[in-house]
Amino acid sequence: MSETPNDNETSEETNDFTTEADTSSYNDYHLDEEEELQRKYLNMIKMCDVTGVKNLLDKNSGFDVNCKNYQGITGLNLAIEVNCEPMIDLLLSWPDLEIGDSLMRAIRHNRSQIVIKLLDLLQTKSPESVELGYEHSTEFPRYLTPIMLAAQCGHYQIISLLLKRGHTIPIPHKARCLCKKVCKSLAQLNNGLEASELKLSVFRALANPFYIYLTSEDPILTAFQLSKELQEHGNVNRLFKSDYESLNLQTRLFAVDLIGLCRSSAEVKLILTRKEGCNFFGSFPYRRLVMAMDLKQKEFVAHGSVQQILEVAWAGNWYEWRDRGNTYGACTVLARVPLLLWIVVLHLFAPYSKSGEYYSLPVNRMINYLASYAVFLVVLTWANNLEKTAVECTNDRLGLVLRTIIVLYATMFMVRTVKLVIVQGPRRFFSMLWNVYDCVKLCMLAATAVCWWMSYTNPHDPPIERKYWSSLDPTLVGEGLLAVVTVMSFLRLLFLCQLSYSLGPLQVSLGKMTTDFARLAAVFGIIIMAFTAGLCRFYQYYEGMTHVDPATGYETKQDESFVNVYSTLKTLFWGVFCMTSSTAGTVVIENAAVDDGEKAAPVYNHYVTQAVGTLLYSVFQTLSVIVTLNMLIATMTNTFQRVTGNSYVEWVFGRTEVFLSFSMHSALPPPLNILPSVHCVVEVFAYLTNCCKASSVGFVNLISSKKYHADSYPDNAFRELMHKLSRRYFRHRQRPTDVRMCFPACG
Repeated sequence: MSETPNDNETSEETNDFTTEADTSSYNDYHLDEEEELQRKYLNMIKMCDVTGVKNLLDKNSGFDVNCKNYQGITGLNLAIEVNCEPMIDLLLSWPDLEIGDSLMRAIRHNRSQIVIKLLDLLQTKSPESVELGYEHSTEFPRYLTPIMLAAQCGHYQIISLLLKRGHTIPIPHKARCLCKKVCKSLAQLNNGLEASELKLSVFRALANPFYIYLTSEDPILTAFQLSKELQEHGNVNRLFKSDYESLNLQTRLFAVDLIGLCRSSAEVKLILTRKEGCNFFGSFPYRRLVMAMDLKQKEFVAHGSVQQILEVAWAGNWYEWRDRGNTYGACTVLARVPLLLWIVVLHLFAPYSKSGEYYSLPVNRMINYLASYAVFLVVLTWANNLEKTAVECTNDRLGLVLRTIIVLYATMFMVRTVKLVIVQGPRRFFSMLWNVYDCVKLCMLAATAVCWWMSYTNPHDPPIERKYWSSLDPTLVGEGLLAVVTVMSFLRLLFLCQLSYSLGPLQVSLGKMTTDFARLAAVFGIIIMAFTAGLCRFYQYYEGMTHVDPATGYETKQDESFVNVYSTLKTLFWGVFCMTSSTAGTVVIENAAVDDGEKAAPVYNHYVTQAVGTLLYSVFQTLSVIVTLNMLIATMTNTFQRVTGNSYVEWVFGRTEVFLSFSMHSALPPPLNILPSVHCVVEVFAYLTNCCKASSVGFVNLISSKKYHADSYPDNAFRELMHKLSRRYFRHRQRPTDVRMCFPACG
């Protein structure tokens, strides 16, 4: 039977279809076989079957040793995870092996021996990429370097190994740096996101205690400086502020842990007397404590070991002062007033005697200052309450004496302030708000003295009665300034509340609440400015109008609330305290005048104007009283709870501020500090000899008090102490709990 053309075409199509199907089946078979081989290869690596893997690789010459499982993990990475070093040696000997991010995985799993092998292999293949991260990793970002990962994980041996091989972590630039070479180019990466993550990742590595210990000879100083950097970067990069705050807390607590592991007062003193990082020119020996106060390291300052050393320096052997309460302290201050003259004699002629050193203790400096300050307050109150004569009197001897004493006090307060600025430095001095407060008070005292001088040198000629004086008369201005200075001088006693455990947190809360009020005052200022702009002249036309009721003759006057800017501001401000009239938004229209002079009822009442004014004033009351004022109360409550929740640290830190403040003062309080003494001569001579680097420094140390110069410790003793503290710290971290045993009966 003959074949038709259609049959031939069908046969050819069938043969073609069969050939394509067979080819697809063949490829699928080989693909399944290859996948099965890869699965078997990875399972043998996971089981650490070195012989099986070697046989598989020998039998399959074209096998891909860099194959990955469904998670994207290669065989070398699996071997690192199971810590199979023979398998790793086998894979590393294979010529086609790609290391990829295996070094990073070995670092993360803390495989130090494997890290050494991978580093050696990378050093031979591509030395330039040893210190860099892997760009195509699915798990590690490309900017993460081996040393950064090791530091973040806290693997001591690997960090030490990488540091010995020259790996470093670049220190980020300052928080507000805008250099074109680094900061601006980094900010362009992924719209700044990668730059922020890179900087945060670097700080995570730098803040690790193991890295700090291995890279710094003074870990506490490094922790302080790093904490400052973290705080600045957190304030600038507010999107990651919580991350920077957690790193900052970790760094601060590392310094606290180190000081807490000191086992003797000598070790604590050795740390606190370090001068590195502290620009301070006074004779206070504990420079590291001054630096901690400058950087607000509250946990470090409040630690018991630090406070114990500070209390010894504060009160010496005067144990009664430590044990007695506030009543004993107040009586001591009052009893010190008549002893000030005796203290002056001791300070002038015998400053290094036993009694002279006793009265030079910081606690006695504070008592001397308070005794003299009490006299100043009495004189100030007396002068402020002198009888105001009707006619200017320049022959008032009592007033002249009191004002002379006040001017003398003010002058010596200024001398003391200038000395403190020189000793502490302007930045440190003005960083303390109480010092700024004192400067404002002294400026007002100086202005008061100028007014007094003007009134004495330019009296009224002829004398006229007080009620005819100008409002800017020097006597009137001086009396007003003196009243303000008196209030400020008494409020200055709040500084001493920081010494009390119960009053200290309250005083700290008061300062922080003032900050909260300043922040919300900006919001309130915008609100009151907006309503003042809209209402300041809204009722101007009705100013002074009076409406007379024709039936009763009762007069109603237009309220002067919104007729000008001043009255509007006054109305809105006192409206916050609900002290304005309820008729503030009422519109009063005077009666229409008739020919015979009598009043008639108004033609129209301006209800629209009155409705708009009343509505705006009601909205202001709602925003200011109900919203803003309650927001301020809630914020202050939150601040108070935050301070009282950390009351011990806040109290100790505030008390230390008082301790340091009086430790830097002279032994004689104002105005007695005008008198020179042997101690002053020694200080000047010591300063000159230190500046000239003369050999006579030894003579100065010989005749000076032991408390004047801190004991000098050699650097090798400090290094040895840092090594001891670091070893104690690492052992302490490895323990599940810290148990302090009582010797010798430790059970």
